[in-house]
Amino acid sequence: METAAATARPGAARKRRWNQSQPCQGEGPSDLKFARLRFDGDGGAKGAWEHLDLVLSLQSKELSLERKIELAVEFLTTLPNNSSCSIQLLRLVSFIGNWLQSILNFPENSKKILHIFDPALDSRCWAILRVCVEKKPSISISLNLLKSLSRVASHGLGRVDSNTSCPDNESIELFEQVFDCMSLLFSSNTRAFFNAGVDLWASCAIEVVNLAQKVSAKKDNFCPVLQKLANCLLGQFACFLRFYANPKNIFHAFVDKVLGPLLELLVLLNSQAHSSEHKQTGTMLKIVEDVFSNGLFHPQHLSGYFGLRSLNKSSAAKDIKGSYHRHLFQRFKGIKTENKAVLLAGFGYLFQLFVRRARNQRTTVAPSRTTLGTLHKSNDGSEEPQHRESLFEVFIMFMEPIVLECKSYSQKDFSKLGVTRLVEVHCMLKSINVMLITLIEEKIYVPTEDTLEGSHFNFLQDIYSVLILISEKMYKFWMSAVHLEDVNIKKIVPLMFAEIISAVGNFLEIEYKVLGDDLVKLWLMIFALSAINTSSKDIEPCFLLASKISSLSAQVICTFSELRQVSRSIFSLCDAVRAFRVEGPDGVHGSFSVASLSSQECLGSLTTLLSSETLMGAIRTSIKSMPQGQSSRCIEELTSDLTETLNWMADCSFEDDVSKLREPSIARKSIFCQKAELLGRHLSEVYASILDSITVTVSNSTLVGKSVERLVNAVRRNFSHLVRNKSKNINGFISSIMGKNVSKKLHANRQKIPSFSWIFCLFCRLYISCRSLYQQSIGLMPPDVAIDATKLVGNPFIVCSGKEWTNPTNILGKGYFALIDENSNSLLDVIESLSESLSTNCASFAPLVYIFHVMVLQRLNDLNRQIKAFQFLLEDDAWQIDNKDIGNTRLLKESCSLEAAKLMSFVMNYVKLLSSGETGPFGSYDVSSSWDLSLCSLDEGSFPIATWQLLCENIDVWSSHVSKKDLKNFFSNLIRFSFTQKRSSLDKENNGTQSSGREMTLHSVSIGVLCDTIIYEKKVILKNLASSFCHALKKSFSFVTNSDGDNVFLDTSPDLMETISNLENEKLIGTGSGATHAHCLDKHWICEDFLNFFSAVPGFHANSKAFIRLINYILHLERLLLLKLLGLRCESCNPMKLLRLFICCRRALINLILKFGKECPEARQYLSFSNKNGNSYSLVWFLRSVQEIVGSSHKIFDECTDEVNRLMFSLLDKTSELFSTLASLNSSVYLFDLKKQIESSLDGSPIKKETSEHNDQAFDIVEVSALECVRSMAELLQKTATGIPVTIKDSKCVIKIEDCRNTVCWKRLSCSMSCIGGFLQGLNSALESTFNDHPIASPEDRKMLLQYCSRFSSYVAKFGTFVDICVHVLFMDNKDSASIDLVSVHLPQELDCANGFLNIEAIMDELTKCGSHGVDLSKIQYMENVLLENLLKGECPLISFTLREIYSISAAIIKFHGYLSFSSDVSRQTCSPVEQLSLGTMLGIAFITLQKVADMSSWPHMFCLVWIDGVLRYLEVLGSAFTLSELNISIELYTQIINALLRAVGKCILLQQKNATLPTHEIGSSTKTLQLQNASGYAFPKDFIDTQNRLNSLKSRLRLVLGKFVSIASNTHLNAALQVIERALVGVNHCSHSIYQIYTGNPDGGTVSSDVAAGIDCLYMILDFVPGNKRVFKRTVPGLVGALFNIILHLQSPHIFYSQNLPPQGSVFHPDAGATVLMCVEVITSFVGRHSFQIDASHVSQCLLVPVTLFKEFKHLLAKYCNQSVQHHGDHAEYILDRQFSVDIYAACCKLLCTTLRHQQREIGWCVALLEDSVSILLGCLESTDSKMINVAGYFAWNMEEALKCASFFRRIYEEMRQQRETLGKHAMHFLAGYISMFSGQGPFQTGITREIDEVLRPGVYSLIDICEESDFQQLHTYLGEGPCRTTLADLVRDYKLHFQYQGKI
Repeated sequence: METAAATARPGAARKRRWNQSQPCQGEGPSDLKFARLRFDGDGGAKGAWEHLDLVLSLQSKELSLERKIELAVEFLTTLPNNSSCSIQLLRLVSFIGNWLQSILNFPENSKKILHIFDPALDSRCWAILRVCVEKKPSISISLNLLKSLSRVASHGLGRVDSNTSCPDNESIELFEQVFDCMSLLFSSNTRAFFNAGVDLWASCAIEVVNLAQKVSAKKDNFCPVLQKLANCLLGQFACFLRFYANPKNIFHAFVDKVLGPLLELLVLLNSQAHSSEHKQTGTMLKIVEDVFSNGLFHPQHLSGYFGLRSLNKSSAAKDIKGSYHRHLFQRFKGIKTENKAVLLAGFGYLFQLFVRRARNQRTTVAPSRTTLGTLHKSNDGSEEPQHRESLFEVFIMFMEPIVLECKSYSQKDFSKLGVTRLVEVHCMLKSINVMLITLIEEKIYVPTEDTLEGSHFNFLQDIYSVLILISEKMYKFWMSAVHLEDVNIKKIVPLMFAEIISAVGNFLEIEYKVLGDDLVKLWLMIFALSAINTSSKDIEPCFLLASKISSLSAQVICTFSELRQVSRSIFSLCDAVRAFRVEGPDGVHGSFSVASLSSQECLGSLTTLLSSETLMGAIRTSIKSMPQGQSSRCIEELTSDLTETLNWMADCSFEDDVSKLREPSIARKSIFCQKAELLGRHLSEVYASILDSITVTVSNSTLVGKSVERLVNAVRRNFSHLVRNKSKNINGFISSIMGKNVSKKLHANRQKIPSFSWIFCLFCRLYISCRSLYQQSIGLMPPDVAIDATKLVGNPFIVCSGKEWTNPTNILGKGYFALIDENSNSLLDVIESLSESLSTNCASFAPLVYIFHVMVLQRLNDLNRQIKAFQFLLEDDAWQIDNKDIGNTRLLKESCSLEAAKLMSFVMNYVKLLSSGETGPFGSYDVSSSWDLSLCSLDEGSFPIATWQLLCENIDVWSSHVSKKDLKNFFSNLIRFSFTQKRSSLDKENNGTQSSGREMTLHSVSIGVLCDTIIYEKKVILKNLASSFCHALKKSFSFVTNSDGDNVFLDTSPDLMETISNLENEKLIGTGSGATHAHCLDKHWICEDFLNFFSAVPGFHANSKAFIRLINYILHLERLLLLKLLGLRCESCNPMKLLRLFICCRRALINLILKFGKECPEARQYLSFSNKNGNSYSLVWFLRSVQEIVGSSHKIFDECTDEVNRLMFSLLDKTSELFSTLASLNSSVYLFDLKKQIESSLDGSPIKKETSEHNDQAFDIVEVSALECVRSMAELLQKTATGIPVTIKDSKCVIKIEDCRNTVCWKRLSCSMSCIGGFLQGLNSALESTFNDHPIASPEDRKMLLQYCSRFSSYVAKFGTFVDICVHVLFMDNKDSASIDLVSVHLPQELDCANGFLNIEAIMDELTKCGSHGVDLSKIQYMENVLLENLLKGECPLISFTLREIYSISAAIIKFHGYLSFSSDVSRQTCSPVEQLSLGTMLGIAFITLQKVADMSSWPHMFCLVWIDGVLRYLEVLGSAFTLSELNISIELYTQIINALLRAVGKCILLQQKNATLPTHEIGSSTKTLQLQNASGYAFPKDFIDTQNRLNSLKSRLRLVLGKFVSIASNTHLNAALQVIERALVGVNHCSHSIYQIYTGNPDGGTVSSDVAAGIDCLYMILDFVPGNKRVFKRTVPGLVGALFNIILHLQSPHIFYSQNLPPQGSVFHPDAGATVLMCVEVITSFVGRHSFQIDASHVSQCLLVPVTLFKEFKHLLAKYCNQSVQHHGDHAEYILDRQFSVDIYAACCKLLCTTLRHQQREIGWCVALLEDSVSILLGCLESTDSKMINVAGYFAWNMEEALKCASFFRRIYEEMRQQRETLGKHAMHFLAGYISMFSGQGPFQTGITREIDEVLRPGVYSLIDICEESDFQQLHTYLGEGPCRTTLADLVRDYKLHFQYQGKI
């Protein structure tokens, strides 16, 4: 704890000013004997006199008050920090505390002194008081201290109101000292102010509340500390109210003085509760709620509230006359007259608090005061209705004042009300909604529990009536206020209606009958509000209202769907659509009339509402969930509604409109036009959604089909006129719609009236849906019924079977409109007829054309089936069809193909408009526009998107019926929309204009097609797509080409040698032109998207010609990019973009080559490929280009940032991967014939010559070409390994060996290393593939493989020597002799340097022959290496990358050497590879690296992980081959490596904390990181998540390395590894055996070191790699298992379920205890589950105790808590319960019990009692909990999904008991009794088990019943007694017999 002086140090300047101040009036001059006292804190005689001097000084009247305070501060500064103090000192501290409180609590008449200096505003005074409380917690506290706190709060309020911009450090320090002092005081003496008067507390609380209101709304510097201070004081005020002796006495004072300001604060905090800007609001809100709960709803007050009756009842008025509770409701009336509108919104929150307190009081008191009999009564549910009735009476009391006030407002004229009154109405409506939500959440109203008179329902109906009345008044006011200029009024009215809409939704949830039977009125209100809201859409609150309206509309549909009345809600919606905004007799003239709004606004709002996914999704979902039997009835109702709609259309006339056609607005204003648009745009959408959503099954197919037939009959009368083959039938259609003949004038002008298009839309959409639904029904009908139905549809082909296929007439169906007319016209003729008769400029033409497209696709689908059937008849000779029939069949097939081609010609005309750019109805479009998939909102702008989506989704339907030109045009548009027009879509998303994820754009649709594999399955489509891609890629090079000549040059092979020659002569640096402009470079992303697509597209290059063109273009692009990068002089060029694009080129090349190799190319294809990529020029280009870019990076980029380094490393990696791919592909081609020979030799038959001599010769050419390509790569890379590049420019010089590292050009060296590594990896990959495919081969076959290896063994040896030299140069700065011994080669002291290279070629051969040098790790571990330490810090990234490549090359060499390790007679005769592999420095550095990783104190740097990955890759290969005699690894060296790996794994576990898991949890997606992020209070940035992922990767690689070292180890080596792990598990420190690393006794639970956690992880890994039958493993099992139990016992505590809320990159010191325990449980489970491991019997009993140990306090865990012991005064360490971990540990315990039951049957019989305890504990965790009560109390509770997961794991325990019938059969009744008791509500919480969890557990419970005997049931029947338990048993037995018991074969 800090001393007082330390805390007052920041005010030193103020202290000096006070020292120089003059004494106050009435005081004498300062005396020196009092001013210079010395305090040494001694308790002796001298100290006693000094104490007396201090007392006299403080009592003196001569010293100023400021000087006395200084003396007290100086004295307290000298006090010791320890807590022990003498009695004299404690008395002095007590005196100082009393004196200080006396000066803080000035009398009221000391105003003058207070004006000059107020001690309460001096931070030193509070610091002194804090120290006094700290030294003597029992110090007496004056109650008047609350007055000082009031002055502090008032001062804080003044500082907040001052709005000063500069920080006030003095005030901040004052508030901090006051907060620290009060926090310490209340923690040591919680009842300090409990004896204060209510007036004193009220005055203080009012000031604090006023302060809290201000600081909650501001973000000044001192607001956080003021907020903490307010929380502290209000929390103490809540405690005062809670524990006051007689709460009744303070009720009136609380209501009169505190209620108003506190209610205002409550409303403010609730409005900020869900805001991200006010994160601390939740804490203050909880405290304020506690104040209200204890002040108004104290437990002693609750019974009084329940005794009250409604205020409007005269009888109740007499009852409550003497009740003090009535004062609260009288105060409510007073609030309405105070003009504080905000307070009215608090009524609802008060009722919410009352209900919560009443529920908590009932749940906490009931268990202690309830006997067994009353418990059974409560379980029967007889008390619950009475409690709900009482709550509803209180609800009436809270609601009635607001309802009466709303009723009064409903009689007022809103236009005369000001903004203040409107705000008041809004607050009342908000309060009503809060109370209604409480009514819903608490289920207070239950219709079946209402009174006989229905009083509760009547009250709810009164509320709804008042809301509708006031909404009508508000609506009229809004209609008149639309044109007002007052913005405040325009903003408040939508908010008021948002509350009205929410209230209507709440009433739907409470009792739908409250709304009445007339749903049409409700829909009209919704439509009207939507219309007026749309007219005011520029105001921000209108967006909220629009969302509320959409949600209410969906809620109406869903509510009646749950009531099985979905048709009622949907067709009342249709009635409302017909009645909305129609003039004349059908128009709506009620309260929500929209007569003053324009037709365009009304219809536009209706379009927005009916096209919303919320409403239409609800309609579709309701229809889909409708019972099957109601489907046909729903269609019948739709038919009736359609008939009514057509009659409604026939009631109007537009003859007058024809005479007014010259008026431009008549088309939108006429009644007929309005009705037509409502019919075609909106009703058709509803009808189609209903028909498309109906589910057809076998049981209802016939009824649905009959209903569809009747619906078609209703349509046929009108629609048949359109599908006949005479043009005059359109006139007949118009007459049928109007119900009378129409004049010739109208027929002549029908194109000028757009309304007919909407009518066509309705009939066409209905026919599409009916036809589709009817065909679905036919497919499920009985055969005889289906045959009759096909006659109507005119397509018997649907149900043909057997020989019926041989008759072509059965296959050929009738026309598309056969359902309407058997002799109907073709679809194309109908489309052309309608298109010609209508105007293309109307708004309805776009939806109609889209419907035509849908019809075309339906027809094409039918034609495709017919064409395939005809083709089948023509191809199959088995049918024996006559020649005449064959001719007819061909004609029929051609006829179908011709019709399909004509239909697609119509469709492709609109596709051509997309690329032509013509002006017209659909020619011009905005690529950034979107479509919400609703036909209601379809217009000219979204029409291209809609039709494009149709074509893209059905490409397999129409692609075979279009010409090559049309198909090419389609793919050109596809590529253009996918790539070249992507930016517009991105810009739109960035601007935030895209409203929902459901909206489609041209870009999103096109990308979806390219990601679908269907377009790559058809060769015709793929061929056109490949050609289009080649053309588009070439066109995208415009940003780097300068003229048309360059574009022509792209079609030729790139002259790479000329570019390479210029690079070598340095002619390109600085020669680039400035032709690259900003607008060109801005388009680079188009090319980048193309290349990224080529990097991921599946199976793209089946066409070898297109493949070669793509490779050619990419090489050209690389050349152009390199010229731009090296000649960069234009500021508009962005080198980062160019470099990123170059990397994309390499990535695309790799993917294209890989796909080419997988398809086993033919000889011609391979030779073409080899000429392009396998020649030496291309290989040199791949190497030299990357060398130039990396080597010139300092010239290209201004500074070498981390981003630049990442791009450079990515480029090097992709180049290395390119070399690897080429080496692997060419080697595989060469070995292809060899594989065939091996297969033939294994079969024992000679090789069959299946090809001609020409083909044999071609294969020889391929073999030679492949071998030459690999050899060219090896020779090229060998040339780069003859010298080390340096930065010296001299032509010739000599460099000393000590200076080598500083002169090496690491950029160029890293290029060489990466390419060499890639080549070796590719070579190894091809060899590995060959060996894996043929694991068994004869010595002759192996000899053939070794001959191929021998061709490259010399190159590999050179590479190995080159690596050794580079390592020597890299670490030559170590002068220690130990480091010299590590070097595997000995270089001369000086090296020659010529032309920028160190010449090492002369000594390469000699060094290759040198033997290996061993390594002594005991010397290495003490070696100081500055370079390694810098690399671990993330410095020198290029050296880090080079070191990674060095290790990768070494690993590849060892792996290559492993392939040569056949039997000696084969290998020695065939080739002479490296004689002996060297370890030396490589292994030494690897060992140091592991030690450094284990000693890391923070998160590893990204570049650190780069080279560590290479080290681990080397160790992985070394572990796979360490048994080779050439390596010579001793036991000591092996043990040290294992120990280093284990410690490195432990460090990863330490840094991962709760994320640390065993490997089984890390398979699949890594979700634990995200779960940790969600569990923590901090929003972890993306960098932290990336770091976690890299850490997971590092740990996985370490495990893999350790597994390699263990998997092939001998018994001796395995024993050494087990000893290392065992020492770690028991906690023995690796440095000293006297240090124990397992601790317990910490307040937060026990801890272990990282080595202990690593031992658990590594032990689990060994269980997977090592068989259990090894004797060396068996004898260590008891010790290992015992160590695991020891760890669990040390760590077990409730703290294991929590995660500390650490910020990202926070420091950690121990592995997470919970994660460690979970790993222990899982490893123990693995031991128990293996019969090869015999664990002790005592360990079996400990297994059964693990769940009890871990979960005994689980139900009492807090969801969040703060540990106050870790830090002082106020800053606490916060812990949050990890939900996912709790599920994981629960599942692990269940699995442990199941495994123990299965594999340890004998021991289980001895420990049944322990098993029963664990099962009871685990079952108790599944007991249902009142989630609201848990949340209020702060306890943790699983959600339903988590609980169901846990229940599924627990069920397996019961099921496993059934399998152990012999052992546990006689004990099953006890487990069954435990479950029955828990289910019946007799568990710890007496809440039972929820239905969902019980359903999951039932199979397990039935398993228990299955092994019980009849006598067990009799005993259970007696044991359970009368009550719910016996009933539960009977129900379980009955259900068991019904659903589970085996009844024999049927």
